[in-house]
Amino acid sequence: MDKKKHCVVEECIKSDLFIEGQVVLFVAKNDPKWRLEECSRNFADLTGYSPKEIKRNKLGILDLVHPEDREKFIKDFYQVRQKGEESWSFQNFRLLGKNKKSVWAEIRISIIKDNSGKASYFVGYLIDVTEITEDKNLFETITELVPVGIFLREDDKIIYANKRSIDIIGYTPKELYRVKSVFSLVYPEDRHIVDKIIKRRKEGDSSVITYRIRILTKEGKIKWVQITSKTITYQGKELAIGTVQDIDRMVNLEFAKNMLVNINRAMLSIKDRFSLLDAVCDIFREEEPFNGVIIYEIEDGKMSPICAYSKKSFFKDINWDRSPEEKVLTINRPLYLSDIERLKGYEKWKSIMVKNGVKSLIILPIKPDKKNVKYVISLYIKEKDYFSKEMLDIFSEIAKDISFTINHLKQEEDLFFKEFYDQLTGVGNRAYMLKTLEKYINKNRSFYIILLDIYNFRYINEKYGKEFGDSLLRTLAKTLDKELVYENVFRVGGDEFAIVTYSDDIYSTVNKIREVLGSLNVNGKRLKINFNMGIARFPEDSRNLHDLILKTERVLDLSRKEGKNRISFFEREKYDSIISTLSLEEKLERAIRNDEFILFFQPILSIKSGSIKSFEVLIRWKDREKIILPTEFIPVAEKTGQVVEIDRLVLRKVLNILRKWKDKKIKFPSGKGHKTVNRLKLSVNITPKYINETASFLESLSKNDLKLLKDHVVIEITERESLHIYEEKDGVDRLRKLGFKISIDDFGTGYSSLSYLSELKVKYIKIDKLFINKMLKNRKVHRLVQSIINIAKIFKIKTVAEGVETDQQLEELKKLECDMYQGFIFSPPVSQEDMERFIVEDRG
Repeated sequence: MDKKKHCVVEECIKSDLFIEGQVVLFVAKNDPKWRLEECSRNFADLTGYSPKEIKRNKLGILDLVHPEDREKFIKDFYQVRQKGEESWSFQNFRLLGKNKKSVWAEIRISIIKDNSGKASYFVGYLIDVTEITEDKNLFETITELVPVGIFLREDDKIIYANKRSIDIIGYTPKELYRVKSVFSLVYPEDRHIVDKIIKRRKEGDSSVITYRIRILTKEGKIKWVQITSKTITYQGKELAIGTVQDIDRMVNLEFAKNMLVNINRAMLSIKDRFSLLDAVCDIFREEEPFNGVIIYEIEDGKMSPICAYSKKSFFKDINWDRSPEEKVLTINRPLYLSDIERLKGYEKWKSIMVKNGVKSLIILPIKPDKKNVKYVISLYIKEKDYFSKEMLDIFSEIAKDISFTINHLKQEEDLFFKEFYDQLTGVGNRAYMLKTLEKYINKNRSFYIILLDIYNFRYINEKYGKEFGDSLLRTLAKTLDKELVYENVFRVGGDEFAIVTYSDDIYSTVNKIREVLGSLNVNGKRLKINFNMGIARFPEDSRNLHDLILKTERVLDLSRKEGKNRISFFEREKYDSIISTLSLEEKLERAIRNDEFILFFQPILSIKSGSIKSFEVLIRWKDREKIILPTEFIPVAEKTGQVVEIDRLVLRKVLNILRKWKDKKIKFPSGKGHKTVNRLKLSVNITPKYINETASFLESLSKNDLKLLKDHVVIEITERESLHIYEEKDGVDRLRKLGFKISIDDFGTGYSSLSYLSELKVKYIKIDKLFINKMLKNRKVHRLVQSIINIAKIFKIKTVAEGVETDQQLEELKKLECDMYQGFIFSPPVSQEDMERFIVEDRG
């Protein structure tokens, strides 16, 4: 050090500023002992040695460092020197003074180089931190003794944590202090809570805050903790000090107890065992710890799932007969698999569980009679070792409570069955019917009541015996209950049944009953059961229950007087209507049997060229000399299902025509004018509801017949029933795969949907004549027709205008670029003979 610098340092050290105080200045020589050359007068306060004693005894800094701290002190210094740094500090070491008393100190030095660049001296200062260090040691000692975790946080980093905190989270102190952010220790779904607390602190909230969150331990286990924290100022820094308590066991016990409470609440409000099991399944599926829940029913030692829910839909991959649940049937007590990965056997099942994040499983047997397992509840858990012994006890209690309640409900069901069900047939009795109707009336719900009487049942008993008569009643009750899905069936007398329906379509219900009675298999014997029916309706016929039943019984008596197979309504108008409908149905059966149907044909022409492109096939019913239009009989045929046979009949007739043309070698040459066609097509209407039946019929034909039909037949489906079209999309696809082109008839009058135009891949749409008639008079209708044609072009679908009657209509359709038309302007529907006149015959 040059003399000038040395003098400045010496003046500073000897200054009155450093006679006393905690900061001690010094100059030390760069030798093995760091021998002190100069030091401030307050050095004696720190070490007990005066500056003169230090010089006389040639003491160095390293002579004064406590022997236990000296090695680390020197090692730390040389690490700094190797890095080329010229300043160095060391905290929390001890000096051993003259009286052998330890003093905690901090040191900072700077290297002073001479003119040649050699480090000759150190200039630095020492600070007495004994009081601060001892306070810190006392704090750490106290925090290690308390049973809760204590931590200090600066910003979002942990800067201190006591042993209990370390035990809770599983990290060593070094590992914890290296964690960049407390957020990585918090369970992802709870990080918003911590984020909110930190924001409050930054906004100046220094109050005590207590909150619960889940943390992730070093092993990755989720653990509940309760944190209480506040902000303090320490050494000019804003810190958060807090306590952390492990409440995992307490929270899980609370969860288990809540499960017990919720399930017991469900037990109090539910009146049948199957609804109870559904409710239990719903309660468990909503809870965070569970990845899934299954409830099995045990029948003859086999498990069948009656409720299954998984958050990742992995149950579909499980083999129900090869899963650990089967163990419960033999051990007859709850089974807890705390770590599925350690489970031996069930390898396929185990791989599915591990893949879907299931780490443990609890299986609860439900034993209503306290002996045999009737149901099994399996809970699939996200964590391993999740259940403590106390939780297992509570869930075992849940299983016992469910078992007791199911047994109680079963006993109530048995009593209810005895009171309200007919013992012979198993359907509801008269008392149950009255109870049901009272409920409907209290809700002001409209319904029909049908009283059904087996005609001359006494004769059946006399002829076949009472045992056979009982079998007939059982079979009839069971069949009615099965077929009448939306109706209630009751036995209200020896051979009387009551059917209650709240459907407005009474005809459908009556027809189903007649179908059942028309062909009943009793002990292998096929019978047609004669009957009588009386029908009344609430509230139109009476608002009083007993009066309504009395009126229905009187109507039934009237029906009996009129003979067998009679149906009587309390209101004569309705009675006449249904009799008329049933009469028409019977006539249709005869017409189908005797083939009383004929075909008419209406040409479909190209608007551009005027040539005939196809004919629409139209059915007519020839009842003796009277021609009946389809608007009169098709609606009834659709309700009864007779339309299936009518559709097949039309296709057979069309097939016969095409065979005839093929046999005669009729050709259809191209050319100008309406009397020639390129390739003749016949458009045949089928009922959307029965598309699949039509497809099955076509698939049953020979290859040659099918080819003949698909080459010349376009299948037309009425758009008014587009809901049926959409529901029967698979049937439409079947027809297309067979090679048939699809046309939508009466487009625009029903549930028009752009989506089914593309999905069903139709070839033609026919614009209903209602729009064609109005389009020149009504601007909105004109726009609608134009829109239909434009939409069709987008989907590359040909358009056909129906009911064209005037030149003006045809001219406008040409402007709108409609493809084809049909109507009286060219020809009304004509007979087969007249239709064939349009075709050029060439016998070649």
